[in-house]
Amino acid sequence: MVSGESFLVQPGVIGDRLAEAICRVTGQTPEFSTTGGTFGCPLIQAYCPVAEFGLVGLTMHQIDERVALTDLAALTDIYHAFLGLFFDSP
Repeated sequence: MVSGESFLVQPGVIGDRLAEAICRVTGQTPEFSTTGGTFGCPLIQAYCPVAEFGLVGLTMHQIDERVALTDLAALTDIYHAFLGLFFDSP
């Protein structure tokens, strides 16, 4: 049973800006991949451009799900950088 189709963000502004934001905040170059979990993006990717990006952890979707505050702060910084880069892009 397939619960969601995997997809990659098409090359272009969204992926470029997200990669740049990740690199600016973390100093690491991201790898685009279809491995890992999915959320709602496979359901809406046919209608609008999307990129699935967020926190990952050993306790994902468990009763005691938790995340390090430093990871949450970094994610917030990445989202902020992405929005600035995306809306400042031509």
